[in-house]
Amino acid sequence: MEMLKLTNIVKSFGTNEVLRGVSLAVERGEIIAVIGPSGSGKSTMLRSCVGLERISDGSIEISGRSLVREGVTVPEREARSVCARTGMVFQHFNLFPHMTVRENLCLAPVLRMVLDKREAAKRADALLDKVGLADKADAMPASLSGGQKQRVAIARALMLSPEILLFDEPTSALDPELTGEVLAVMRGLAAEHMTMVIVTHEMAFARDIADRVLFMDEGIIAQSGTPDEIFQNPASERLRSFLRSFNRIA
Repeated sequence: MEMLKLTNIVKSFGTNEVLRGVSLAVERGEIIAVIGPSGSGKSTMLRSCVGLERISDGSIEISGRSLVREGVTVPEREARSVCARTGMVFQHFNLFPHMTVRENLCLAPVLRMVLDKREAAKRADALLDKVGLADKADAMPASLSGGQKQRVAIARALMLSPEILLFDEPTSALDPELTGEVLAVMRGLAAEHMTMVIVTHEMAFARDIADRVLFMDEGIIAQSGTPDEIFQNPASERLRSFLRSFNRIA
């Protein structure tokens, strides 16, 4: 079953066309890693899938339900219902600093009346245990390390039992020594066959975890293939150049 389907999506900021006809189908349980240079449209593509960016043209479907039909977003109430099937983890955590960790997790399901306060707290504690932070439920975000904050953000994204998780460079704001703990949680989700689309600069992680790797460049998916096809046998000079540049930086 297709969990996410993008059909010729286009997005412009003024005269800058950031997405130029991107199409993608993600099957249930599939893990997609998205790589590419800054400004290639990776984050914009993800943000479009949860309605944070309005595309100019094209269609987006989540679990067979339309979010956008030929450039027209469905009514707001319907859009919220469709997007509820998707969880998103951002680069900069986006935790509310005045709320405890547990309160951050409980906010959305209680406000949306998906869970009552008691049920939400019980689920929050279970998910914090899952990401190795059971002892931080009553902590304030300011007391956490970057890696801990990102693990809280992952637990928060799981609160509404999404069918697909989107990760927008989840480790790029972390010190290298904190990256591993976040990647370990994501590996655990992969082992549970969670459908995931991961924008990342962690090339070794992408190679190890992904079923398919997309290389985006200048607003298009320039190449798509298995990790071996992308990393061992890149088909284009542009991809080879990107990988060489990244290896020099790494």
